[in-house]
Amino acid sequence: MASAIATTSVGPKRRSPIWNGADAITAAGPRIAASVPKVTGASDRGRQMLGWVEDAGLLMLLALAFPVVILIVGTPVAFVVWLLLEIVRRSI
Repeated sequence: MASAIATTSVGPKRRSPIWNGADAITAAGPRIAASVPKVTGASDRGRQMLGWVEDAGLLMLLALAFPVVILIVGTPVAFVVWLLLEIVRRSI
Protein backbone atom coordinates (compact mmCIF):
# COMPACT_ATOMS: atom_id res chain seq x y z
CA MET A 1 0.00 0.00 0.00
CA ALA A 2 1.19 3.52 -0.83
CA SER A 3 1.40 6.10 1.89
CA ALA A 4 -0.69 9.26 1.59
CA ILE A 5 1.09 12.41 0.47
CA ALA A 6 -0.32 15.69 1.69
CA THR A 7 -0.31 18.44 -0.92
CA THR A 8 -1.75 21.91 -1.03
CA SER A 9 -2.84 23.99 -3.97
CA VAL A 10 -1.38 27.17 -2.50
CA GLY A 11 1.91 28.17 -4.04
CA PRO A 12 4.78 29.87 -2.30
CA LYS A 13 4.17 33.40 -1.10
CA ARG A 14 5.52 35.93 -3.61
CA ARG A 15 5.50 39.68 -3.44
CA SER A 16 3.68 41.62 -6.07
CA PRO A 17 5.75 44.08 -8.17
CA ILE A 18 3.38 46.79 -6.99
CA TRP A 19 4.54 46.43 -3.39
CA ASN A 20 8.19 45.83 -4.15
CA GLY A 21 8.83 47.81 -7.30
CA ALA A 22 12.59 48.34 -6.95
CA ASP A 23 13.35 44.64 -6.44
CA ALA A 24 11.03 43.67 -9.29
CA ILE A 25 12.76 46.08 -11.68
CA THR A 26 16.28 44.96 -10.80
CA ALA A 27 15.26 41.31 -10.87
CA ALA A 28 13.85 41.78 -14.38
CA GLY A 29 17.29 42.60 -15.73
CA PRO A 30 19.55 45.55 -16.42
CA ARG A 31 17.81 46.43 -19.69
CA ILE A 32 14.50 47.13 -17.94
CA ALA A 33 16.15 48.74 -14.90
CA ALA A 34 18.02 51.19 -17.16
CA SER A 35 14.83 52.22 -18.98
CA VAL A 36 12.98 53.25 -15.82
CA PRO A 37 13.34 57.02 -15.28
CA LYS A 38 14.58 58.27 -11.96
CA VAL A 39 12.10 60.42 -10.06
CA THR A 40 13.44 63.65 -8.72
CA GLY A 41 11.58 65.46 -5.96
CA ALA A 42 10.34 69.02 -6.24
CA SER A 43 11.94 71.70 -4.12
CA ASP A 44 10.13 73.15 -1.14
CA ARG A 45 9.57 76.42 -2.99
CA GLY A 46 8.12 74.56 -5.97
CA ARG A 47 5.74 72.65 -3.74
CA GLN A 48 4.69 75.87 -2.05
CA MET A 49 3.99 77.56 -5.40
CA LEU A 50 2.06 74.52 -6.58
CA GLY A 51 -0.01 74.66 -3.41
CA TRP A 52 -0.81 78.32 -3.99
CA VAL A 53 -1.86 77.67 -7.58
CA GLU A 54 -4.04 74.78 -6.45
CA ASP A 55 -5.66 76.91 -3.74
CA ALA A 56 -6.32 79.74 -6.21
CA GLY A 57 -7.90 77.30 -8.67
CA LEU A 58 -10.15 75.84 -6.00
CA LEU A 59 -11.24 79.31 -4.87
CA MET A 60 -12.10 80.26 -8.46
CA LEU A 61 -14.07 77.04 -8.86
CA LEU A 62 -15.95 77.74 -5.65
CA ALA A 63 -16.64 81.33 -6.69
CA LEU A 64 -18.08 80.16 -10.02
CA ALA A 65 -19.96 77.16 -8.62
CA PHE A 66 -21.75 79.06 -5.84
CA PRO A 67 -23.99 81.17 -8.14
CA VAL A 68 -24.71 78.13 -10.29
CA VAL A 69 -25.92 76.19 -7.26
CA ILE A 70 -28.11 79.12 -6.22
CA LEU A 71 -29.66 79.20 -9.70
CA ILE A 72 -30.21 75.44 -9.76
CA VAL A 73 -31.96 75.47 -6.39
CA GLY A 74 -33.64 78.87 -6.69
CA THR A 75 -35.22 78.52 -10.12
CA PRO A 76 -37.63 75.68 -9.22
CA VAL A 77 -38.51 77.41 -5.94
CA ALA A 78 -39.25 80.68 -7.74
CA PHE A 79 -41.33 78.83 -10.33
CA VAL A 80 -43.44 77.11 -7.64
CA VAL A 81 -44.00 80.41 -5.81
CA TRP A 82 -44.97 82.13 -9.08
CA LEU A 83 -47.37 79.27 -9.89
CA LEU A 84 -49.04 79.49 -6.49
CA LEU A 85 -49.42 83.27 -6.81
CA GLU A 86 -51.01 82.87 -10.26
CA ILE A 87 -53.45 80.29 -8.92
CA VAL A 88 -54.43 82.60 -6.06
CA ARG A 89 -54.71 85.61 -8.38
CA ARG A 90 -56.98 83.80 -10.84
CA SER A 91 -59.21 82.33 -8.15
CA ILE A 92 -60.07 85.75 -6.70
